[in-house]
Amino acid sequence: MRVGILTYHFSDNFGALFQAYALRQWFLNQSCEVEFVNYHPNYVEAGGSIQLDDLFSRKNLKVIYLKFSKLKYKWFGNRQQQENFHFFRHEFLGIREPEYKTIDSLESASLNYDLLVCGSDQIWNPSEQFGLDPVYFLNFSINNKRVRRISYAPSFGRSEIDAQYHNELASLILKLDGISVRERLGVSIVNDLTGVEPICVPDPTILLSDYSGIMKSYPLSSEKHVFCYGLCTREIIGEVAEAVANNFGAKLYSPYNPHRRWKEIGETVYPCPRQWLYLMQNAEFVVTNSFHGTALSILLNKPFVVVGIQGNKAGLNNRVLNLLDFAGLRSRFLNDSKPESIAKVLKDSIEWDVVNGQIADLRSKGASYLKQQLSLAEEVVGE
Repeated sequence: MRVGILTYHFSDNFGALFQAYALRQWFLNQSCEVEFVNYHPNYVEAGGSIQLDDLFSRKNLKVIYLKFSKLKYKWFGNRQQQENFHFFRHEFLGIREPEYKTIDSLESASLNYDLLVCGSDQIWNPSEQFGLDPVYFLNFSINNKRVRRISYAPSFGRSEIDAQYHNELASLILKLDGISVRERLGVSIVNDLTGVEPICVPDPTILLSDYSGIMKSYPLSSEKHVFCYGLCTREIIGEVAEAVANNFGAKLYSPYNPHRRWKEIGETVYPCPRQWLYLMQNAEFVVTNSFHGTALSILLNKPFVVVGIQGNKAGLNNRVLNLLDFAGLRSRFLNDSKPESIAKVLKDSIEWDVVNGQIADLRSKGASYLKQQLSLAEEVVGE
């Protein structure tokens, strides 16, 4: 079976790369020929085009911010870490040229697959500067006109979708042959818009049970450390991480974040993706506000706490809470840095046998969906 995957495989983001790695690896384990469709539109990270007719619009401000961030990271970011991300994409995701920037370039590439998969990450989240991208709903033509098109665990990244996108979103989703989403809220959104209830499947990282073979050691100044993987903000998570490190009498490490606009949390380290896993695996404790930081902590059986993101981005917590509820770990979520709250999480042990059983059930659900879709695609090929 020839499988093509559409996702955010190009981001210098640890979580994005490991969800991509896991989905590709699952298909490889089924003896499929699988590759990422190397679609990398400018609007996702570089902002896209500025609209001159409305120069000071919110859309243009977003474009300008992304362009500035991209240039800042390119010229002033850690060059070695950038090379490490590129190496990981090349060696462990199998990314090769050419790169497609537009739907037109994609359609003229004469691609040929038996199964197309869009997922995971927030590929269905309308961007301020671009809106919905049909490519991430697999709405483009390839050589094989009978290709099966399915979603696997895409996320909307929010609890509701702006009404201006409702009709377009419903139309794009209904063109898929198989529909799944990552969160319960996503099930509600799709059901409300289309009348179809999609299956809720776990993030691709959960499809794999063992990541030990991909880890790479990282030289540490201290053998004992707490690992903090924080995104978006330092609010609350900084205080929680420092308190946890003090409790263990350990160093506090946090990986370099090119978008950080806040005081660093502990000591900044510059791991490659494989070393990021190593630092998490060998930590005394993990503090995170990230979905994939949470998912990998659970898969590695590391004691952890998830700190809620505050303010207008609090909706991002829904993704993490959905996973914690599935795993029976809602108590690992904190919304404050009160000493008694931190002490309670540190004191409460995790019954990993129970949690691993819950995760195994999730893994089985995701695998069953994908195997069913592969079987349906094979029936078409065999006709």
